[in-house]
Amino acid sequence: MQKLFLALCFAFVLTFQASARVQEVLDSRDIPAAQTNMPAEAPHSYEVTPDYFADFLEKRLQSTVIEDEGKVTSGAIFVEPSIEVRRAQEEAQKSTFQKIYENALKRISSPADDNRRDLATQTEISAAISGQQQQEWMQPDFPVIDVLLPPNGQRITVPAREHIPYLMNNIEILPDGMLKFNETIVAVADGKKLRRGLTKVLPKYIHSRQNERQKLDYALMGGTLNGKPVDYKLVEKENTVLLVPTENFELLPGVHTYNFQYVADNALWDYKDFREFYWDVSGSVWNLVIAKAGATITLPPGTEPLGQEIFTGYPQLLNRDAVNLLHDAPNIWGYAAKHPLFSGEGFYIIMSLPENAVTPPTLTKRMLRLLDKYGDTLISLLGLAAIWVSFIVSWKYVRANKGQLKFSLKKSAVMLRYLAFGKFDMTSVAAFILELYKKNLIDIQQADSTVLLIKRTDSTADLNKLEQKALYQLFGNNETIFNPCAANLLKIRRCASFLQKDLHQKLRRFILRLNSGYLFFSLGMLFLTEAFIALLKVNVTEVWSQLSIITVFIIVGVGLCNFTISYWWGKVLSRFTGSILVLLSGVAMAGIVSLPATVFLISSVIIISRYLKLYGQRNGLLKEHINDALRLKDYLLSHRAGIVLGREIVSYQSAIMALGISDKFMDCESKSEYNKLKAAATMLKELGSRSH
Repeated sequence: MQKLFLALCFAFVLTFQASARVQEVLDSRDIPAAQTNMPAEAPHSYEVTPDYFADFLEKRLQSTVIEDEGKVTSGAIFVEPSIEVRRAQEEAQKSTFQKIYENALKRISSPADDNRRDLATQTEISAAISGQQQQEWMQPDFPVIDVLLPPNGQRITVPAREHIPYLMNNIEILPDGMLKFNETIVAVADGKKLRRGLTKVLPKYIHSRQNERQKLDYALMGGTLNGKPVDYKLVEKENTVLLVPTENFELLPGVHTYNFQYVADNALWDYKDFREFYWDVSGSVWNLVIAKAGATITLPPGTEPLGQEIFTGYPQLLNRDAVNLLHDAPNIWGYAAKHPLFSGEGFYIIMSLPENAVTPPTLTKRMLRLLDKYGDTLISLLGLAAIWVSFIVSWKYVRANKGQLKFSLKKSAVMLRYLAFGKFDMTSVAAFILELYKKNLIDIQQADSTVLLIKRTDSTADLNKLEQKALYQLFGNNETIFNPCAANLLKIRRCASFLQKDLHQKLRRFILRLNSGYLFFSLGMLFLTEAFIALLKVNVTEVWSQLSIITVFIIVGVGLCNFTISYWWGKVLSRFTGSILVLLSGVAMAGIVSLPATVFLISSVIIISRYLKLYGQRNGLLKEHINDALRLKDYLLSHRAGIVLGREIVSYQSAIMALGISDKFMDCESKSEYNKLKAAATMLKELGSRSH
């Protein structure tokens, strides 16, 4: 009982005057009622029921209270999702200091104790502190320390446990509607929750009575720790804005005084007939007891509030009688909590102001607010439009064979056949064999209907790795003669598989190279769009890096959806994996930007993928190279007479086979020993001209 009595004394000693020179309002009739609606003529106010207001305030607090402790990186703050969970956790590990505070709070706020003599007045309780009780107060069973509180250096004795002995937020509503905050926090640290410094949580949005919301715009003016400048930054976290140290540092045990100065715009809700200001002084998220909490609100000169309500407690259990209202001038109001605030308890101020209390926003400011509200959607839409229009224009140039990037393409026999006919088949293999003959790697001999390939050398430096593997399928390690007949069809098909793989790799690399200009432009435009979106956020670098990483995953997902695989199960698996990756990435992106902006950004990636695929088709950027192959065909036919003479046929017969005009060069009077087109045709006939 003695400890409880001492706790009551401790709670009332901590009750304080606001930092401005103010006087306590003793008559409750001097306190304006909550303003609910303002007519155009004579403003008036009236009371609302506690149940109505508690429900209204609980909806508002959804934008302020962090419900998931895992989403907060600082160990100094978190709020349990429900009062039941909070009580269970407190009971599991409860220190003497916590028990004393909890019992004091219950006795002060419980209606059953309203008539207790020891809680009647502060004078009576102060008078009771004498003799043995006073001695116990000076030497309690838990350690205590002396703390000097701002602004006048008042010395008080507080428990030597990690908590906040003092919190004062001086708020000034400027004539243009902006809010200026000067917040002082005294914290006792013992190396546990505050080992990395103090984190301040600010609301990201304010909510109207119709549950509409508008985003606050913050600017940090400066911060000090124990009178010395300390670097802090603003970081957006879902529905909150965290004021965190720029660099992690170890906060030594002891008493530390923080001061933060910041401004907020767009923090007054305009109801046309009146304006409303709502603020949670404590933030409702510290996992620390706040022993002494208060605030002052300075209104524009000549302005008085139409009405105000002040509450403390949890959203489920609000108390309107636990705050002292202090007043010194018509435009200055002070508020002081009568008892300590525990983990997650709020200190809520709602003030109604005349419509003309602040000047209306200028056109520029209204435009900036719209940009702040819908900026990510608008910028992402503009980025999507720029990418789409640029591709449409460039596609017209591609179709007209204008403005294409000129890159050389090594036109092997296999590549020529693909360019001319868009396919790979056994004729492609025959053209490859003729190309090996041209490079003097093999000899081709024919006796009647039998064709033999004779290996001349083991040096294959003129071939790439896949072509070397294709050649190896025919001759192996030790064989020097290969008969391309139906009996060896399996070896020929293995050879063809490597040639086909080589063709596809060359095409992909070349098409990517052809598309590089369009690809770099479109991706650059996409990431530039995300950079402009990030500029609208508080933590620019973090948002842009997150959006960029997520976009890379979306690109990979879209690529998997478009990936070409021969087997049906491979296509299903690839598209399923890609779709899941795009979906999960979209969900992650929607947590950073608005849903429409997410849709527009994903659509940009899809458009880029779609047009690059179109560019890679035969009527796309390959069109000019296809024309080169057809022009070569015309050249060979027009110079047929000269080509079939002598050894010149060696240089062209692989292309002749690939372009499907070998019959024009076999039926001639020339009996050149270098003309192997007839042997290649015989080989194809033996194999039945089976396509691979």
